[in-house]
Amino acid sequence: MARRAASYFRLLPLLALSNCFWACSSEQAPVVKTVNTNPLAWVDTVHFNTPLSEEQQRQVFFVRNNEEDLRKLTDTARVVMRFSWWRAFHPAVNVRVENRPQVRDSSGTFKLYAEWFALYKENIQRLNGHCPVEKDGKCSGQQLPNLYQQHIVILPANHTPTLIKQLDSIGFWKMKPYYPDSPHTDGSSWNLEVYYKGKYKAVTTDRQQHPIKEICLEMLKMSEYKTKKGEIY
Repeated sequence: MARRAASYFRLLPLLALSNCFWACSSEQAPVVKTVNTNPLAWVDTVHFNTPLSEEQQRQVFFVRNNEEDLRKLTDTARVVMRFSWWRAFHPAVNVRVENRPQVRDSSGTFKLYAEWFALYKENIQRLNGHCPVEKDGKCSGQQLPNLYQQHIVILPANHTPTLIKQLDSIGFWKMKPYYPDSPHTDGSSWNLEVYYKGKYKAVTTDRQQHPIKEICLEMLKMSEYKTKKGEIY
């Protein structure tokens, strides 16, 4: 016991010197200020019942749903069709049909835009609480990224889907941006966005009948989304 005590007291000067070293170092260390350079950092501050412009709503959708802003694409070799389906009584669904930018063939060589795929993501509504915190009848709190169940279908390589060519036959490129129902009732909103040959266009409708809905239904079929009775309205 006496030997342990003696050893301990011999170490005290070393411990004191060590403590002084770290204390002095920390005092002399420059203060580094970090600056958030993410232009979309404001999205994380958006709370429920926050009034947003149409453009801000789009950016929140892209960030929280892990989707691209197709308006900003510049690669003219890319082809992307995106169907965003919002419904009053069923989960939201996103469907994409597009060419994969880069794929490696059996010899190990990279080939660009050889592969096509269709994908759907269905909002897992039961896990995505629409109101994390409710106070005085209003929702508040930070909305987290939505959770989805996802399914991917590989389409024939080096073969542009016929669906792309049908856009011309329905006059898609000459359509107005929005075709509302009148009078508007609870239903569903069908939004079709296309980026093709360097052009971008989006058309939205909540009418019971509209040409883009046939395209969107075909996209659902290509992605193997299982529609249920009474789900299409």
